[in-house]
Amino acid sequence: MSGRNLYLLALLATTLFAQSPDLPTLPSGAKAIEVVQDGHFKLKYHFVAVGKQIYQCENGRWANNSTPDATLYDMNSNLKIRHGAGPSWTTVDGKSTIKANGATAIHFASPDGVSIDWLKLDVDRSSRTGDFGDVGIVQRLFTGGGKAPATSCNAPQVYESPYTAHYYFWISNQAN
Repeated sequence: MSGRNLYLLALLATTLFAQSPDLPTLPSGAKAIEVVQDGHFKLKYHFVAVGKQIYQCENGRWANNSTPDATLYDMNSNLKIRHGAGPSWTTVDGKSTIKANGATAIHFASPDGVSIDWLKLDVDRSSRTGDFGDVGIVQRLFTGGGKAPATSCNAPQVYESPYTAHYYFWISNQAN
């Protein structure tokens, strides 16, 4: 097993223990990204992601925005979703797809200070298909890794930063 795979496994193990499959409990300062299960919102799915954030070199610096390339697993370690640019999520059978509006994402700095932000993303309702037909919000929480280095770079360099996260898919009865 390569060093990179061992690193990803360690990150995954850390994030698996960070949160149970129950509703997420957030720090008090994270109210802006909180979703409360009530008459308007209901948790539909909870997945654990393993993947990478891909950064491009722009003008000698790593871009602020990244492209995800990750696989999401259920709590029984079954591969369920592929996560990519957009951001978007597609079931492995290709029957369900969803895309979020990344431009309106609400960010919360990861409490560990070294991992990518936690996010609350509104879903583009016109993108929803199959089992994602009623999902209105996606949260990315309990992240591990995924940041670009603080070093300079030269175009056309690309940096792939391993990361893990928990993704929560919420049914929303509210109009976006």
